Amino acid sequence: AISCAGGVKREALFEQLQLKSNPQVFLCGEMLDWDAPTGGYLLTACFATGRAAGEGVHQFLSN
Repeated sequence: AISCAGGVKREALFEQLQLKSNPQVFLCGEMLDWDAPTGGYLLTACFATGRAAGEGVHQFLSN
């Protein structure tokens, strides 16, 4: 797999990958604007941002 540029810019997100313009939306993986080389980096980044977004959702719902 090869990632492509495009997606939501980092400046549009809070630290928990929560959309500033719609705080009930959390983004991860290919929804974010980033590039990654092949060789497992893409999947690792998708898993890592998915976990971070999931933790953000948990924190959001706990408040």
